Amino acid sequence: MLLPGTQYKGIQEQLDDGVRGLHFNLTKGTTASSVLLCFPDCSVNNGGELVDALKIVKSWLDDNQNDVVTIFLEGTSMDASPAYVTNAFTSSGVDQYALPGKPTTWPTLGDMIDAGTTLVVFSESVAVSNANSKGYFIPYGGIVLRLQGPYDYGSTWMCGPWTRSTESILLIPHYIVQTASYNGVPYSDMPYPFSLGTTNGYQFEYHAVSCRGGQSIWVNFMEVDYYDQGDVFTPTLKLNSLPYTGDSDSNFYPVFFDADPDTPGY
Repeated sequence: MLLPGTQYKGIQEQLDDGVRGLHFNLTKGTTASSVLLCFPDCSVNNGGELVDALKIVKSWLDDNQNDVVTIFLEGTSMDASPAYVTNAFTSSGVDQYALPGKPTTWPTLGDMIDAGTTLVVFSESVAVSNANSKGYFIPYGGIVLRLQGPYDYGSTWMCGPWTRSTESILLIPHYIVQTASYNGVPYSDMPYPFSLGTTNGYQFEYHAVSCRGGQSIWVNFMEVDYYDQGDVFTPTLKLNSLPYTGDSDSNFYPVFFDADPDTPGY
């Protein structure tokens, strides 16, 4: 039986590797005041207390003050108490880095680093957003445009919906799911840890570039499973106009361009 986790590495390793967006699936814990990270539920995969995960993020931000991390709090119908979600941020100390609500105009990364607000938190649940009096749980609505997904194996990567209004953050789900049974119970939308060299290879870049061409805003986040399988970093560097392994001016020559006309067959 395959474990249903969506990543092979923990939060610390993900951040060290260059991951800058984390998705936390919130669930009520064993006590009224606890919030757990579970997927699809805690009987299958229990990721521990939210506050402990946030302590890892806080420690990492302490040591990497020139980096910006984004957390997506997922679950619109989750049964965790919104107030205790806020408490987890406060208790962990990570709230000191939180961007205080959606600004009228998004600051640059440099502005956020200079201000020490290097953590952005988006909440899918309106109840969670409303429970935070400081406003640093930014609601998805009108801000985050999450495209279609996830996908079954063999499906075509899509770029809808095409109804953007005020959204300024583009989130593209790029992962494949399956229906699988754990302890005799069937679950849908479970991770599909196969063909990752292809899914997290050229298809990753194709999906990002295709959707960038179809939408009128830049790609901000690609949501992937098992990011360390295949190669999602080279396309990510390309999308950010940063140097990558094998980068060369010749990559941009037209096919008919002769870089060295004096050398036959060049």
